[in-house]
Amino acid sequence: MTTLKNFRISKLGRTLPAASLATLLASTTIAGDLKGTVTEPEVISPTSFGSDVSAFYLGLAGGYGSGGDDRFGLRTPAGLFDVGEQDLSGSYGEIRGGWRGILPARGGRDYVYGFEIGYQFGSFDDSVGTQIGGVDVQGGTEVSDVLAIRFKNGLTNRSGRILYFVSVGYLWGDIETTNSITFGGSTQNFAVTDRRNGYSASIGAEHKLTDNWSITGEYEYVQFDSKTVQFSSGFSTKSTPKYGGLRFGLNYTF
Repeated sequence: MTTLKNFRISKLGRTLPAASLATLLASTTIAGDLKGTVTEPEVISPTSFGSDVSAFYLGLAGGYGSGGDDRFGLRTPAGLFDVGEQDLSGSYGEIRGGWRGILPARGGRDYVYGFEIGYQFGSFDDSVGTQIGGVDVQGGTEVSDVLAIRFKNGLTNRSGRILYFVSVGYLWGDIETTNSITFGGSTQNFAVTDRRNGYSASIGAEHKLTDNWSITGEYEYVQFDSKTVQFSSGFSTKSTPKYGGLRFGLNYTF
């Protein structure tokens, strides 16, 4: 009996180290397998302007402008008469397209620059009136069909998703200048339309929503060239249309 008991203890003593070794090897093998099959998760960078070194885009925008003071004075053979001060205002839509390039800048930001062409439909207008020597006199101005070429440039924020920009532009627009004179129940109307140059300046921001879509918002100031307008009545006025306003839009980048 003693011999059998000693044999079992001796056999158990030899079995335990072997079992421990087998367990250790199995653990090492499993750990190795786990290490081999685990992959790093894919890191998706936030959408940024810097993802496109150069890109074309198309967009739609709409805005409202006002605050363009332009005093209407009527020059006649009898002298110069003040009719009143116009405040051009109105809403408009715009179709636009452009190209921009991107260069790295300091502080983890990007410098974005490019050109944009826009066509504005809608109008800005106002009219004023007064009485001169018993004669009712009115004058008016309307700006419509504006074509713009702009240079835009600015810096992104550190994440690259928001672009802060300024722009300067060269404009061509239809300017209609009107004058009416009412005396003794009879009214005479005069109108002159010309295509005139101008300039614009704006400041704004563009926020990227996805790889392709972004929204914009900006304040723009517009002024057209000053011009002396001659009516067929022999009267004349000096016209200098200007206004400022807010514009919001949506761009799609290719």
